[in-house]
Amino acid sequence: MDSPYDWQEIIGTTALFTLLITVVLSLIWRKAFLKRAEMQIRQDDEYKKLAQRADERQTEIAQQLAALNERLARIETSNASIEETLKVVE
Repeated sequence: MDSPYDWQEIIGTTALFTLLITVVLSLIWRKAFLKRAEMQIRQDDEYKKLAQRADERQTEIAQQLAALNERLARIETSNASIEETLKVVE
């Protein structure tokens, strides 16, 4: 440490390395943030697709249930007429 600028060089070097580390860490943080945001968007899209499929399936099931209810009503009507016929026969 013979030069009068030794402390300034040490401080400058330390500041330069600190700046470099800060820039590198901020770039890493930015990349991680963008990756997380991209994954969130992908996950949201998957949830939307899943919800759409569930809605479609629910509509199909409702249609099938309506058809089954109609068939059941016809069967009940048929059973009622058969019971009446059996009562008349007795």
